[in-house]
Amino acid sequence: MSANRIEVVRLADGQVSVRKGSWFDVFDEGRREPWATWYEQMHAEYGYDGYLDMAKALRSLPPLAA
Repeated sequence: MSANRIEVVRLADGQVSVRKGSWFDVFDEGRREPWATWYEQMHAEYGYDGYLDMAKALRSLPPLAA
């Protein structure tokens, strides 16, 4: 994977995994939207497009199936 590529996937246990280069995090579905909102706020404050890219990537993951 490219160091600049953002990868967001749902794991078998329903958690969300987000990775960019060597950095990664895993969290519950309920944290996905708050993280996306936080990244948008950071983009608005600092103008770094990477924050907006992360928000979009988090929101592009389909919702957890019922």
